[in-house]
Amino acid sequence: YALPYRTATEINSAMGRVYGNMAMAVFTSMIVSMLVASNAALMTFFFTGIVKWIVIFAPLAAIFGVGYVLGTNPSKSTAQLCLHGFAALMGLSFSTIFITYTTASIASAFLGAGVLFCAMSVYGYFTKQSLDSVGKYLFVGLIAIIIVSIINVFVGSSALQMFVSAAAVLIFLGLTAYDTQKIREQIMESPSPATETMGALTLYLDFINLFLSLLQLLGGRRE
Repeated sequence: YALPYRTATEINSAMGRVYGNMAMAVFTSMIVSMLVASNAALMTFFFTGIVKWIVIFAPLAAIFGVGYVLGTNPSKSTAQLCLHGFAALMGLSFSTIFITYTTASIASAFLGAGVLFCAMSVYGYFTKQSLDSVGKYLFVGLIAIIIVSIINVFVGSSALQMFVSAAAVLIFLGLTAYDTQKIREQIMESPSPATETMGALTLYLDFINLFLSLLQLLGGRRE
């Protein structure tokens, strides 16, 4: 069947909404993270005992649920609710960064991630070269660092953490370009709120992981 024809203007405006949704999701995460970090009672509740492990691993479980809902082509409001609900959960899970790292290093990592993300996303958006072959290797690399990260939660090696963070920065830079290209292709073929929101979620994950990896690699810890 013939794919719906979309003009360059329609594609650009749809991608604009993807970036807008992604930015709002990042904002949601940061607000939740800062609010929880500034309340000692909430920090004690969420980051002690069994609750701590639920909070840390909940986003991993939630991403499958959100992916499933967005796969059913829901309404715009449902898609947005899924995105911001997940972003809030992610924000909760990394609230400890405000206790662990200095404000200056968090701001520097955030700014650095923003600049690198924009550069790679612009490249992915405009390059005529297919990034599919690179994407396969990046995905394998991503699975590897997730497995090593989970192992290191129990091992607690700082050297291994630095290696994982450095590898993660490179992988998420590559994924930012690859995902941007894929999202643009999907939007050309499937104009729907769910497609746009799924794109926003994908880029959100690339940005947040890039930010956290840079922070772990270069961030100054509080005394």
